[in-house]
Amino acid sequence: MSTPIAAAIRLPELIAQPLAQIAKAVAKGKVSSVALTQHYLERIARLNPSLQAYITVTAETALAQAGAADRALAEGRTLGVLHGVPIAVKDLCETDFAPTSNGMAIFRDRNTGRNAAIVSNLLAAGAVILGKLAMAEGACSAHHPKMPVPANPWGPSFRVGSSSSGSGVAVAAGLAAAAVGSDTGGSIRFPSAYCGITGLKPSRGLVSTVGICAMAPSLDHIGPMASNAEGCTLLLKAMTARDNTRQPGKETLRRFGYLPMLLKDGLDPEVGAIYRHLLDTAARMGLDLIACDLPDIPYLYETWDRICARETALGHAATYPAKCQDYGQALAAVIEKGLCLSDEDYADALKRQAEITILWAKLFEEVDWLALPVHAAIPPLLDNALGAPSRSIGNPLEYTAAANLTGLPALALSASRDSRGCPIGIQIMAPMHADFALLELGSRLQANGLRPLSLLKGETARG
Repeated sequence: MSTPIAAAIRLPELIAQPLAQIAKAVAKGKVSSVALTQHYLERIARLNPSLQAYITVTAETALAQAGAADRALAEGRTLGVLHGVPIAVKDLCETDFAPTSNGMAIFRDRNTGRNAAIVSNLLAAGAVILGKLAMAEGACSAHHPKMPVPANPWGPSFRVGSSSSGSGVAVAAGLAAAAVGSDTGGSIRFPSAYCGITGLKPSRGLVSTVGICAMAPSLDHIGPMASNAEGCTLLLKAMTARDNTRQPGKETLRRFGYLPMLLKDGLDPEVGAIYRHLLDTAARMGLDLIACDLPDIPYLYETWDRICARETALGHAATYPAKCQDYGQALAAVIEKGLCLSDEDYADALKRQAEITILWAKLFEEVDWLALPVHAAIPPLLDNALGAPSRSIGNPLEYTAAANLTGLPALALSASRDSRGCPIGIQIMAPMHADFALLELGSRLQANGLRPLSLLKGETARG
């Protein structure tokens, strides 16, 4: 039954399209979900041995989900906004059909027997889940030596970014139409920037974390990753089972904030070029560029660091230090730091987090959007098998940690490559609960000059 439908469209060309176009093709019967899912599974079988995006491929379950989507469509029923569309989820999302490792060797075969709330929402929206995506150990900054380490499809020496590394690689390489990631200090935004895709760290509380392996609950966020902002919108709707959140009135959405100091010497020249490109695009669209300064908070990173360390240590109390020999160096170091912090240290950090949140909320009384780099430097090259950078990159969370502390949404866009060919990205922050308005802005920017990168269109052009 699926073969005649599949013949109506070339699958390699279809998967090079953004998520919204793929979803439309399935919903209109131009391609069967089974044929599309088989194509993705064949592509995963061919490319995943080198890219290592997946830790678990759930082929049998995915084909069953795809078959159900095709039968529903034949009966005139649409399951939801992702009807029959193959996607993947980071391996900290619990699933009742596959193990959930959280990137940890000691949990590689752990079955929790339940679905995370967002997995249930995705399935209810008609999504086909191809499998579980590799990630840094415990959603920290480095991969465990015994676990898959994803490789950047733009070049093996390029950093992928942590910890949603598999999610970034899967979307960029066409191993899923979209993916779920998590972000505790930038873990959606770094892979999105470095892999040439789009990713949203949503407002705190918008996306459920029930059934998600926590790193630091006060900082954790679950969000969508796709080839463009429109795709992130579609995936976010499915993840949240809602169409929208509160938006400021349209008349207030013109104030586009930027940091003048970044135009002088605050950024690597190639990062500065994409920052200027973003501002130029916003100005051409009729937005008002508003010069502003970040809140003066010298203790911001220290606050993030203490909360992250303390909550990570608490979350691993059942297995650390009892099984400390089974932990990788990076995650163990974070836990050890957390164990050295007192209850008073933690309480003080939470108090400072509340103060930081108030100061950043005041900034967004002056602007509607804020343009920031994801990182001030171009992505460092790799020098080892665990995805670590080849040189010091300073404080990588300088421009990302604030969104996790405050819960404000932040959208990472990648629209350029550096002189080595590695994608570089930019981010835009917005007021609390303006997620869908932010994604709409991202779509407009991408339609007006900040064009998304694509490896797959190059593949189809080569034939």
